[in-house]
Amino acid sequence: MASKHLSSRPKNLYPPLTLYRQILRIHRRLPPSLRLLGDDYVKSEFRRHRDVTNPLYLVGFFSQWQSYLEELKQQTSASVPVEEIRYGKKLDSESLEKFSEQQLGQLYELRNETKASINKESSEQLREV
Repeated sequence: MASKHLSSRPKNLYPPLTLYRQILRIHRRLPPSLRLLGDDYVKSEFRRHRDVTNPLYLVGFFSQWQSYLEELKQQTSASVPVEEIRYGKKLDSESLEKFSEQQLGQLYELRNETKASINKESSEQLREV
């Protein structure tokens, strides 16, 4: 089971600054409210982990962000019609069990912010019609 998890990780990690920039670039393809939310979150997470020195932790951190980047590339590719795009993915229970209390709280806040952004954007689109 552990080998399955490891095989889903990208093999070669981008340098941190390259990864950061690519994530911000791919966010340009998102709807404005999700882009704003995503940009703020990425910036704060990278800033928060700037002084981390544990190499194992950093490999995990950058692996997860690179997986996020690859997922967004697939979700926002030109081959997918805009009306069929579904952003994000469900977290499996195995992943959730590994989260700390702080991470679960952060995930909950992010979920609420995302839902609020989507609802706000939907209501603005309805007003334009």
